[in-house]
Amino acid sequence: MPIYRVWYRDNTEPLQFAAPNRCSDEEILDHIFAHEQIAPLAASSVKERIEENNLGSVRYTEDESEMNLIE
Repeated sequence: MPIYRVWYRDNTEPLQFAAPNRCSDEEILDHIFAHEQIAPLAASSVKERIEENNLGSVRYTEDESEMNLIE
């Protein structure tokens, strides 16, 4: 069960959650949107979803691995 820590909007504290399986970039964004109570737009790319919702640089670690960037 991977544990994710996700930083966005230059927040100092990450959003942390556990998932039953590895998450795709889209699934990570879904967790951010649920946490922020943002209704996702249909058929938008990952990049468009990040830009349209002013999430800034979205970075995450999986089980404290190296930092990954969602682009």
